[in-house]
Amino acid sequence: PRSSSGPLTLAAIETAEARPMLRTVDPASWDGLAPPDREWIMPEWIPLPKATYLTARGSAGKSLAVQQMCTAAAMGLTFLGIETRKCNSMYVTCEDDATELHRRQIAICGTLGCSPSALKGRLHLVSLAGELSNEIATFNPEGRMALTDRFHEIENTAQHHDIGLIALDNVAHLFAGNENIRNQVAAFCNLLNRLAASIGGAVIFIGHPNKAGANFSGSTAWENQVRSRLFLDMPGADDVSGDPDKRTLSRGKANYARNGAHIEFRWHHGAFVLSSDLPESERDDLATVAQAAGDNAIFLTCLAERNRQGRPVSERYSRSYAPTVFAQMSEARGIGKERLEAAMDRLFRTAQIERAVLGRDKVKARDVEGLREVAASTPKPSPKPVPERSPERS
Repeated sequence: PRSSSGPLTLAAIETAEARPMLRTVDPASWDGLAPPDREWIMPEWIPLPKATYLTARGSAGKSLAVQQMCTAAAMGLTFLGIETRKCNSMYVTCEDDATELHRRQIAICGTLGCSPSALKGRLHLVSLAGELSNEIATFNPEGRMALTDRFHEIENTAQHHDIGLIALDNVAHLFAGNENIRNQVAAFCNLLNRLAASIGGAVIFIGHPNKAGANFSGSTAWENQVRSRLFLDMPGADDVSGDPDKRTLSRGKANYARNGAHIEFRWHHGAFVLSSDLPESERDDLATVAQAAGDNAIFLTCLAERNRQGRPVSERYSRSYAPTVFAQMSEARGIGKERLEAAMDRLFRTAQIERAVLGRDKVKARDVEGLREVAASTPKPSPKPVPERSPERS
């Protein structure tokens, strides 16, 4: 080595070698070597040794999904049709007590076809509900992160039980920093990657979307710092399928697989299942019910739009016959007049629509009647009693 003024002395060389340096990787050492296959807990969904961020809208079933995922991995079973790498698993929740975990686990075992006793030593459930100091890291005023006793407890427990998959539920309890400060979020995500590396497995941590509709809350560092992010979705207010049990799991971010892939499934008897795994007769029944509910929602959407425009429709055969009019509207999504007639009949039978005075035609000096949706607060009319017949005279 040389300095700008000439050869370095032995003392200078020793001083330089004592300075801290980064560890480098020499790509020449890879010459002629094939790269190792990428490893997964769930191929293309849960990479290892990495942390995966799972978010979902409220009540979609995030906790159920990860407990079922941990159960499937513990038994080496598929999770919604996806193969899992068999490994001991641990689910840590800060929100549900042991009783709720019990209820959920029985439903999961029933769906997966395994007994709770078969999970002995393979699946470890931890409830921290109601306990204080569940955060796994804290930040000082300068923004530097410090690990807590809770983090070491989680890491030590995972290593003791040879855990290959840890699920942490959820960020609101575990992260004590500011979700909008990028470097704090980055440090926390890096800590979870370190945890995954320390167990030679994977970590799934649960978060919440924000109110504006984004799939995650806080800084974009939540998106940028993880290599894998999943989103669990369910029908929203604008969904007209009428099937509240539908769910979709999608890859919101996948550095090691194709983005945007998704799985459609449903909530069924307390767990998640693929529709194709249900008996054919039950699938048909569910499809019929879902279509009817969806058609009802479409009819009400069309009705609301016509009334918003001040163009009433009627249940009577006429130019304003509701099913005929609605069948021509884009809001009807092409379901046709017959299905709209059936929807109208169901809605009348369940007292969700009625014929009423909608306004006054001042020019013709008469009331304007038409169909309208019955407000949720409006009492539904009781069926009219059938009058008793008078005894016939002899």
